[in-house]
Amino acid sequence: MALPPQFDQPAGDLAKRIDTAIDTGQAKLFRVLWFALPPQSIARDLGFQALLISRFLSDIALQALLFAALINSAQNQGNESDAALIGICFLLPGLVLGLWGGAVADAMPKRLVLTIAYLLMGSICFILPVSFGVNSSSLLMVLLFVRVLHQITQPAEASAAPLVANDEELASANSFLSLSSSAGEVLGKAILAPVFVSIWGLNSVTLMAGVLFLISSLRITRFTPNLEMLLNKKNETMRKKIDTPPTAPPTSSLQFSTHQKHTSLDAVRWLFSEKDALLMLLLAAMASTIGVVLTILGPKYVISALGVAPEYAFYVFAPASLGVIAGMLIAPKLIKTFSENSVGMLGFLLVAFGVSSLGQIEAVNDLAQLLLVVDIPWINDQTETAGALSLFIGLGITLAAAATQTYIGKFVPVVIHGRIFALLGVLKDGLAIPQLIAISILADFIGVENVLTFAPIAILVIAGALLFTTRQNQYGKITKFKRTG
Repeated sequence: MALPPQFDQPAGDLAKRIDTAIDTGQAKLFRVLWFALPPQSIARDLGFQALLISRFLSDIALQALLFAALINSAQNQGNESDAALIGICFLLPGLVLGLWGGAVADAMPKRLVLTIAYLLMGSICFILPVSFGVNSSSLLMVLLFVRVLHQITQPAEASAAPLVANDEELASANSFLSLSSSAGEVLGKAILAPVFVSIWGLNSVTLMAGVLFLISSLRITRFTPNLEMLLNKKNETMRKKIDTPPTAPPTSSLQFSTHQKHTSLDAVRWLFSEKDALLMLLLAAMASTIGVVLTILGPKYVISALGVAPEYAFYVFAPASLGVIAGMLIAPKLIKTFSENSVGMLGFLLVAFGVSSLGQIEAVNDLAQLLLVVDIPWINDQTETAGALSLFIGLGITLAAAATQTYIGKFVPVVIHGRIFALLGVLKDGLAIPQLIAISILADFIGVENVLTFAPIAILVIAGALLFTTRQNQYGKITKFKRTG
């Protein structure tokens, strides 16, 4: 029997054919978006597209692993404490290893570190299930080890955007990255995990996640920093140092040379010398934390509050992707028109409204049914209302994250970007862990619905106080230097 021609070709040709096929799909995907994108959009940059696609695929895989573990726990009659335990296993690597990951991301070229990390993440998804079998314990092991490597990829991805986007494009670049990440999260937790667990079991999720990580590794090899733009940034910085009069407010109290190495302690010192940046970092962490907590509680929420199987979480979380798209489109314009502070506050208001309404779904449902124009016959009214509310949550999280991360990207020195975004990951996971513990305890006494009702109000009050403090600090600086000038 004659073998197909492919068997006579080197093994590497398969990877090349896959990469070529993805290139073709990527080109077709972005061609669809051209009608909505201006000619100068950062999304037209091929290197930035590679970063978007790799982040999109890796977030699908990561969220699919997390949600598969949560669905499996809910199907086996696990309670809120079990979900919190899974969430802590997911978050703990970020709290313990986040700064280490940022140091690695700053010390190595972004493309190299992301390629190696994605390759290792994909290998873990194949090796551990084969070695220990596929069950709840092995899935948690895969999730834990993948999250350890994610502490490198997360700050590397976030700090890669300023390597291809100038200051004017940075808000748009962060919005696109937020969109790709949020879309990946929605697809992973709302489609891939529920469908694959229901039809093919846990093993299918780990295998598919491994494939997606390996494809991400192929994609990121196409990421190329814009050297001309980086040189222009450096020259512009040098020119401002020469031209800036002594009475002008300094952009930073600590200066960093691009020709020497800097430690995580240097980054922490810089943050404490720049209180505004520190406050915005806390706000960015809070915005991300809300999404993490909602993901962990998702399967239990649809069972206890909506009375449907955990697989129906798709109908609750999928509409959030529409809010993410809307946020991606309007965030750059809003930030340019108003400020990062104002857009961040608007985002937190929308999130607080959406999450609190989820907690009071029965009361909100009566009013919402009068406004909803789409009826899905095989799900109940409350699930439809919850899906509509998730649209506002997706919009709010996107606006808050885009505003705070744009502020950080603008005003943080490039040489410590990786460490600052690693600190963001540490804060996000560190804030989420006590929230999950508190929620799991409170839910036993007052229920998940009441926790979702009142928790966002507390977060909104804290966010408002931080934003007000940041704005007052900025106003005070301007007033002071006007008087001294």
